[in-house]
Amino acid sequence: MDPFSDFTFLRQLFTIGETWRVDEPWLDGLRKTGHFDKTKLDEFMMSGAVGSHLELIQRAWGFKGFNQNSVTAILNATNPSTYQVTQA
Repeated sequence: MDPFSDFTFLRQLFTIGETWRVDEPWLDGLRKTGHFDKTKLDEFMMSGAVGSHLELIQRAWGFKGFNQNSVTAILNATNPSTYQVTQA
């Protein structure tokens, strides 16, 4: 993923997410919530789902607060209901 903060004082990015197998009881729970359609649940079953990643942060001049625009953008970009696994 491209850096979501790229300033002289702050650079943040995520590593490629690690894909985890989704166990059937979890899939059953997800089915019951109705948050995911059958296509997405089938994808989780066949390909797994992103289970972890690392955020890499490089700061210069100490903590300067949060970059709210980037926080919102990254939450939208990593929404599991829309995330497509491109590498397993």
